[in-house]
Amino acid sequence: MTAERETAATVALRIADALADPVMVARTLPAERRHTLGDGLAGTGLMHALLAGAVPGAAGRAREHWRLAAEMLGDARPDGVYRGPGGLAAALLAGAGQVSRGEGPADAVRDGVQDGVRWLSARTEVLAGRPWPGRAPASAALPWTAYDVMSGLSGTGRVLLAAYGAGWATEAAPGLLAAQAALTRMVLGGTPDRPGWWQPAGHLPGRAPEQGEGAAPTGAAHGIAGPLALLALGESTGPPLPGRRAAVRAAADWLVSVQEHGSWPPWATSAAARRTGPGPGSGSGRGFGRRDAWCYGSPGVARALALASTALGDPEYARVAGLALTALAGRPGTTWDTDGAGLCHGSAGVLVCALRAGHRPLVESAARLTLSLAPGPATVRAGSPDAPASGAASRCGFLGGAAGTALALAQYAGLLPQSPPVPWDCLLLTV
Repeated sequence: MTAERETAATVALRIADALADPVMVARTLPAERRHTLGDGLAGTGLMHALLAGAVPGAAGRAREHWRLAAEMLGDARPDGVYRGPGGLAAALLAGAGQVSRGEGPADAVRDGVQDGVRWLSARTEVLAGRPWPGRAPASAALPWTAYDVMSGLSGTGRVLLAAYGAGWATEAAPGLLAAQAALTRMVLGGTPDRPGWWQPAGHLPGRAPEQGEGAAPTGAAHGIAGPLALLALGESTGPPLPGRRAAVRAAADWLVSVQEHGSWPPWATSAAARRTGPGPGSGSGRGFGRRDAWCYGSPGVARALALASTALGDPEYARVAGLALTALAGRPGTTWDTDGAGLCHGSAGVLVCALRAGHRPLVESAARLTLSLAPGPATVRAGSPDAPASGAASRCGFLGGAAGTALALAQYAGLLPQSPPVPWDCLLLTV
């Protein structure tokens, strides 16, 4: 193990130790976020579960975090896999294999996975067939919250695809097929000017500036790269589905067409969608999103294109993806448009994408930056439920906080299982 990997292992284990107490984690968060996968106990429990092979007692910690998360679910919003019952189901599925290798019985965890997969499959069927406000019942178009990774069909579908391949095919199949069928209709249901994932003005994700006629989001978290990754993985490893292969090619071709100098804007307007290139009014997205992060930027889009390349046997998509990652690796990490050391907006997400791509220069750059930004134990433990979302209240979590940073560094250091039945970063659709 290199010195840098040894440092990564040390930092990851220190973060895990700082997050040992589930009550402490809960106290740093507002009540509605304490149970969640994104910010709270479902995610910190997953971190401990995945480290069970390297840390004595970690499996027991995982069960305690998950137990408290279940107690705190309450009436949380049911859609998606980053909060509510879906978040706990996703964490249990990704971490159950490691907990079963740790100390103590694992039957309760396995039963929880089975129940969670059944619930998530049924809920996904409802989400896929929902008549969305302002959309015609027969329309293929969906709001971004219906198709994205965080709250929509890309996230729930990916968890169900993982369950399908890990022994819960019967429970997962109905929701998985419903999700992929809805996303296939969406991708194939657009026009040359406005693809099926087009969002009207004022309906783009996050704090996107107003776009006169609307725009089409590109990125992994809330744009077409998320559905593309799920459909490509389904084409490679899932049950057959008519039209899916054509949808993978259509979405991948569109993403290739709207590149800007080897990277992607967070959205493309109708001008870019007509493949006239960037230029005035094309929606470059600068000042919004994170063009170099997993969520909105090149790493997440590149992973989706690489998965499409595998699914279709087309090396051109892999070539485009590789060029984008090489361009990012060619810039100092301190100049990247990322925010902190987290998975979603930060350098840890770049590290995970680079590891999956096997892009060694980008791996080393992202690892160095993540180590330089990783929080110390005192910072992890600090916090107040009154803190803003970007501050102490998000310091512990999987998506933007210390737990996700620890997992990325642990993966880099070789502390995590090499070929688990459910890879943890399937939650980011990087695999």
